[in-house]
Amino acid sequence: MVTFLHISDLHRDSGSGLTTSSLLESLRLDRDRYIAEGLSQPDIAIVSGDIVYGVTKDDPSSDAALKAQYDEAHDFLVRLSDLFFSGNRDRIVIVPGNHDISHPHVLRSTVPEVIPADGDRRNLIARQLGEDESLWRWVWSDFSLRRISDRGQYAERLRPFSTFYDTFYQSRRSFSLEPSRQLALHDFPELGVVVAGLSSCCDNDLFNRCGRIHPDCIAGATREVANLVRLGRMPIAVWHHNLAGGPKDSDYVEAEFLQSLMDGGFALGFHGHQHRPQFIEHRFTADKEKALAVISAGTLCGGPRTLPSGRMRAYNLVCVDAATGQCSLHVRDMKNSDFRSPVWGAANVPEFGGSSISFELTISPSRTLPASGKVPPVQNDSDEPVQEAQVVVNEKLALEAASEAVRLLRSGKAQPAIELVQPYLSSPLARRVAIEALLELDKWEDIERLCSPPQSDAELIALMEAQYQLGHRPQLRALIESETVTMNQDAAVRQSVDQARARLGGDR
Repeated sequence: MVTFLHISDLHRDSGSGLTTSSLLESLRLDRDRYIAEGLSQPDIAIVSGDIVYGVTKDDPSSDAALKAQYDEAHDFLVRLSDLFFSGNRDRIVIVPGNHDISHPHVLRSTVPEVIPADGDRRNLIARQLGEDESLWRWVWSDFSLRRISDRGQYAERLRPFSTFYDTFYQSRRSFSLEPSRQLALHDFPELGVVVAGLSSCCDNDLFNRCGRIHPDCIAGATREVANLVRLGRMPIAVWHHNLAGGPKDSDYVEAEFLQSLMDGGFALGFHGHQHRPQFIEHRFTADKEKALAVISAGTLCGGPRTLPSGRMRAYNLVCVDAATGQCSLHVRDMKNSDFRSPVWGAANVPEFGGSSISFELTISPSRTLPASGKVPPVQNDSDEPVQEAQVVVNEKLALEAASEAVRLLRSGKAQPAIELVQPYLSSPLARRVAIEALLELDKWEDIERLCSPPQSDAELIALMEAQYQLGHRPQLRALIESETVTMNQDAAVRQSVDQARARLGGDR
């Protein structure tokens, strides 16, 4: 079970009166409370945008004021990682929101334009106002027209966020100012999930409030998680804007992009922006069997002026079983009226009939089964057989070994990663890392030994590939025709079976 701490709309600004120390202490006390209630310590934090409140004026003090807000946000998130994740900042996933757009940069990159007297010219501009990547902006506050005169400066409107982002991740990650590259993949093999962070702020500014995700980012997300899904990861997406609005609203992102995410195997999404918790399931029109559960969080730090009527500050805890797809959403909200010193507890969400709701993801990319029996030996570089792992292992040590092995894998050290998890191969987490490392090294004999019989869908997929690479055609044919495989409805498994059938057919 993976537990997500889902926080959104931090709106960090020293003028709010809510200090970082007060906020963190309130979250620590509530953690003790919900753990006593039976919930788990969070494994990953999702921060779905609006890191700062932002500034509106274009004057010499604006840049400094915005930097001060990001410094405050940086301090909060660093200390949050210390409090919840022993200082591991990689356990925190961050995406930008509309408040993270620098208004001063937008003002500097746009110029006022005279509304044309010619009717045809006015009609042309009116059509272009609604197009993606339009240079034109309509200013409702004074019924005027502006035009983006400097594309480079306009892209810089996310520079303060980018600087904050790079600094927080200590330059291990960077946020691109190019909209088509504003995608970040956060892989957690030891937890069985991969999170795609998406920016819904493409074209977004103080004059154009619509959210949009660049289509290349959607395509990149589905493409880059494909192999990880085959290895058993559950793909999850995060963005900022909500998916619908009233007749007079424009500050949301059209939900059509969800169809592409579902087509790529995503089954769960997180967002913020609307300042209220919500759970909605979206169906895939091309395949009625697919769906994507979308969860929204309330505002963590917003004040009375930004809260929807009848709502208090809130955040979510989302528990996900990556093996079975069984999930639950638990909403925590502020129980007192002192916005400087919040006290949190289980919320009463009318739509849920309480504080929580249970649901099942329609697509479950991985079904990790409990290990049983002894594990076949794995070969190392010296071709000496690895000792068989004990059936009962210390799960804490196994988790620590798997986590360190993941770090080694990311550094290109697959063989040391295998050696590190060898004593713990009866642990599903350690097995998952070992298989990924063996795949990296193309050690097909070792994979066949370790995955016979397969203990998860990821192992089944790896075993099919190993048998093909080793030329073990009769064994591969027997495997894909076995009842266990023919009854398996997992999408990644079915794709691998179809590929195996095509390969075997080509061998005849």
